[in-house]
Amino acid sequence: MTCTYEISGKRTADLLREGRGLLLDLVDRAEVRDAAAAWTGRVNTVTARTDRVDVDALLIRPDGCVAWALPTGQDLEATTLVRALGAWFGQPA
Repeated sequence: MTCTYEISGKRTADLLREGRGLLLDLVDRAEVRDAAAAWTGRVNTVTARTDRVDVDALLIRPDGCVAWALPTGQDLEATTLVRALGAWFGQPA
């Protein structure tokens, strides 16, 4: 799935240009950002607003593919996000 979001005047492709992963927190959920904190050296985290209503957060690989998604309103099971981060971006530093 390829998604294009306008985030503070930038598209997701612009945010991926650095070749790092991107965690989009679409509804300002601190627990999502906290779960990914150990990967800040490899994954950029951006809190953004969107018209999209089916997900609260997305982990996007540097090639633009979605590696993980948190459906709207679902409780975060941090282990699934941590597993996806580890699989795509290695163990935390």
